[in-house]
Amino acid sequence: MISVGDLVYVPSEVMLQTESTVMKLMSPQNLLITGKKQDKYEVYYEGRAWMVSETDIYKLGENNG
Repeated sequence: MISVGDLVYVPSEVMLQTESTVMKLMSPQNLLITGKKQDKYEVYYEGRAWMVSETDIYKLGENNG
């Protein structure tokens, strides 16, 4: 289970979004979870809060295979 404050791995090509912007990650990132709304998590990236689908992230330190 992923919680606020956890670090997660986000693969390249994943879409991050705000209310007005959508961006595709060009390289994989380790990001901090700062919130959760329904089926999306809020992550902190490049000085902004972005939403990402829970199916696109992996908690660091877990065996995800």
